[in-house]
Amino acid sequence: MYTPLKDIAPLIQSQFPSFYNEEGPNFIQFVKAYYEWMDQQGPNYQIRRLSETDDIDQSASDYIKYFMDQFMYGVPYNIAADPRLAEKYILDLYRSKGSIESIKLFFRLVYNLDANIYTPQVDILKTSDGKWIAPKYLEVQQKDDNFSFIHKYITGSTSQASAYVQNVVKINTSNRLSSLFYLEDIKLGPSGSSFIPGEYVTTSDISIKKSPLILGSPVEATVISSTEYNQLGDILSSGTGSQGEDSLFYVTQLIDPVHLKGYIDFELVDGGNGYTLNSNVNISYGTASTGSGATFKVVALSNTSNFTYNVNQIYPNINIAINAGNYGSNLNNTSLSSPLSAALTYATELVGTISKIGSATSGDHNYNGSLNVSVYEPVTAGYNIPAPNGGIWGENAVITATLATGNGYIANVAVLASGYGFNSNSEQITIYNITDNTRFAEVSLTTSGIGFEQGYWDNDDGFLNSDKYIQDSYYYQIYSYEVQVEKSLDKYLNILKKLVHPAGNKVFGKIEFIDTDKTPLIEANNMFSVYESGVLAIQYSNDQQVYPPSE
Repeated sequence: MYTPLKDIAPLIQSQFPSFYNEEGPNFIQFVKAYYEWMDQQGPNYQIRRLSETDDIDQSASDYIKYFMDQFMYGVPYNIAADPRLAEKYILDLYRSKGSIESIKLFFRLVYNLDANIYTPQVDILKTSDGKWIAPKYLEVQQKDDNFSFIHKYITGSTSQASAYVQNVVKINTSNRLSSLFYLEDIKLGPSGSSFIPGEYVTTSDISIKKSPLILGSPVEATVISSTEYNQLGDILSSGTGSQGEDSLFYVTQLIDPVHLKGYIDFELVDGGNGYTLNSNVNISYGTASTGSGATFKVVALSNTSNFTYNVNQIYPNINIAINAGNYGSNLNNTSLSSPLSAALTYATELVGTISKIGSATSGDHNYNGSLNVSVYEPVTAGYNIPAPNGGIWGENAVITATLATGNGYIANVAVLASGYGFNSNSEQITIYNITDNTRFAEVSLTTSGIGFEQGYWDNDDGFLNSDKYIQDSYYYQIYSYEVQVEKSLDKYLNILKKLVHPAGNKVFGKIEFIDTDKTPLIEANNMFSVYESGVLAIQYSNDQQVYPPSE
């Protein structure tokens, strides 16, 4: 029967009959001395302490090598790390054998050193290896609980499409608040539909009453008209307008110049002064002798101000006596019973400089020369107000209409970034070439539920001008690795290959000198290369072969 009792000698005297104390005390002493020897040096000492021996934390140092032979075969006895600690974690080393972490653990257990493992394959040039990221989002109504949707899965109330909300951002466009739900893990609904404008965004723990509606974002654009001299790949921007902002488009197709014969190119040279959005546009032949229907509209003003003017209602009744009892009918066919109240009527118009023209058309596209253009504003022109740069208000705008060359007219654009605030399907906006804002196009937007921002490369992998290297099937290959540690490769190669080296791989060594605080100090300017045969070569940058440095 096992007993945890370690020493037997103190119990010897109690095991003899009492008369031995008087008639045989020497015999008792002899037996007790024998068992004291057994307890301290003999077999009893080892046998009675077996429960301690099988615990490496309590086992005698003489037994450590037996543990190492049993569980750490191939590991030298004189390892730098604590062998008791190494034995405890050796199973983790075996289980992770062949991995980078196993090599790091190997150096920590065997040499008590920190090692860095570099795999050259991460710096091998691979075609089409770059990671392209284009953030996607839902533009939704601003609701008090919108930020509660962060890190939750959402579902479209109609489409049943789903996605994970990675982040929520509140935005302000054209004095209107809305929110952007940035999405990940987007999945189509049962019918194959994605999120659609006008449906609610729902989640399991937020009431639908607190759920926002999807407003929609531009995903396509149809070109209505454009100026010339654009190029394929040009970027055009919506800028910040009355409806939305930050949409980007790029030119994917230009109109064949042959098909543009007879087109007119309108160009705003000087916006003049005192114009309204309803100013009259007059087109007449210049050098052209054929063609009809070319025109445009004033679509934006700058340097605006309010202009107050008299609505003259006396002129139609100029022949009626001033003291007549009834002044007849004015322009609006109403009775004028009072000379002053009826005749001296005032109105206010917003006037300014023409900053943009649009809705340009070349009519029947049959022009053979230039046209003359004049823009007349009857509200201000009759007052003969001198303009700062010459001419008078309402008559001094300069707009040319020349026969188009046919070069650089935009046929199609693609949406590069949906922007924010453009939520109406078929909404028409003007977009400007970012390299020259005198070139522009008018487009009609097609909206959908999910918008997207301009994409970007998350890394330079796959780029010919990146800091990557061509595979050489030696160092830069997928089956090589480099150990960076404060020890030369020849000192640990054999045991490394016995314990953790991945079969079929090529190992390189790089000495990394560090100070006593384990802070990187210097990196040796050499590389140690080992072939599978075990032949070691140390190659310095000057191609001089040297012997391995001593430890």
